[in-house]
Amino acid sequence: MLDQLEQEIESEFIDETRDVLAGLEVMLGNFESGLVDAVRAMITLRKAFRSLESRSQSLDKATMSIVTHRASEYLSDSQELERANVVDVQSYIDVLRKLLDRNASTEHSSELVRQLPSRRIVDFDVVEAAKKMNIEMLMVIPDRATSHYVERELAACGYRVSNAGHFFRGLELAVRTQPDFIICSAVLDEASGIDLIRALNGIAATTHTPVALLTSYAAGHPSLAELPPSAAVIRKGSAFGEDLANALARFKIT
Repeated sequence: MLDQLEQEIESEFIDETRDVLAGLEVMLGNFESGLVDAVRAMITLRKAFRSLESRSQSLDKATMSIVTHRASEYLSDSQELERANVVDVQSYIDVLRKLLDRNASTEHSSELVRQLPSRRIVDFDVVEAAKKMNIEMLMVIPDRATSHYVERELAACGYRVSNAGHFFRGLELAVRTQPDFIICSAVLDEASGIDLIRALNGIAATTHTPVALLTSYAAGHPSLAELPPSAAVIRKGSAFGEDLANALARFKIT
């Protein structure tokens, strides 16, 4: 009985998601034809991807959740859809449609995310550089102003950037996407950034992943006594740039 119910929920999710993706493709076509304005197109896309992300998480569709999360992030830096974004948005739709096919080849999430379009936080040349470098940076920073600043700094260096924002989401994405570097805020929600770093160190999949704690405290401060020695410390404020550069050099991230 439970198996049948799960199958029905699964089938309903697949059908509804296919309908949503088909609707987005129609909308993109109308946008390019001038029938839908740029603001309305962006609102429609954001709403659709956020809804799919939420539904994917509730049904434990991990890879779907990661891709829709990235799609939402990709669209988060502008209030209007641009024609230059259409091809990238279509790429996200194509990936999601493939994930709905049960017979599709299953790639590990860490490989899949590196094939997704990079966010256009900065100019096009840097976006192209990010494609060539293909270095994944995961932030776990809940404060929007801080996360936006760190994102821009990392993106300007040519790195691919994503933000989890919360403790458990950060832990999940770190394990599933295998980023090259993780920066987490000292203050999170359910637990602290130090707790997150200690947890990552204790998991086989992430025990060797370079991590840094973003904090207002300098290295050696008593509040950082439980921070694993393998982690770097990046101070907020005027020391940020230097500390970030030192951390990247320490972990040999180029």
